[in-house]
Amino acid sequence: MKVIGFTGNFGDEGCAPQAFLMADSSILYTGRPFFIPDFAQRFVAAPTIIVRMGRLGKCVAPKFAHRYWDAFTAGFTVRAVESDDARLVGLDWAFDGAAIVGDWIAADQCDDVLHVPVKVEMNDEVVAQRCLADMNQPLEELIAATSIRCSIKMGDLLFTGDAGDGRAVTPGDHLTASIGGHRVLDVKVRM
Repeated sequence: MKVIGFTGNFGDEGCAPQAFLMADSSILYTGRPFFIPDFAQRFVAAPTIIVRMGRLGKCVAPKFAHRYWDAFTAGFTVRAVESDDARLVGLDWAFDGAAIVGDWIAADQCDDVLHVPVKVEMNDEVVAQRCLADMNQPLEELIAATSIRCSIKMGDLLFTGDAGDGRAVTPGDHLTASIGGHRVLDVKVRM
């Protein structure tokens, strides 16, 4: 299973999204606490919408990309800032627990899946309120571009981009998210 992340795909940054890879051990599912690692001074959590791939594909054309994902959820990507080893900066996005994932909503359960509202909160403050249609580069294009470089497999996760500004995480923070008013994510930050 691959965990593929993008940055800069929501809002008016005006730049193309950039991709990065995370290890499968980076995944932290809802209900489990996020423990702040000790290898960096600061960690920043950015809200995101995540899609799960539901079939195998290579060089998928954008017009067929909607067939390749079957569920979506909300979550966060956490990255280290000011880490203690410049040689390992590429792992500042890929450490254990860096990919926080909510409960899945099946795409076929939604009438207009691209416009279902996703609300992400940190300490009861809304940090992102988006939908899949808000992306600068559409989901179909992200899937197609990714599939040219590596085969898409069932269960692969695609983090579609920072849906809001990243916020520093501290012990005691509470990360939550809902899709269409249904709670899908509940994670507490611990030391």
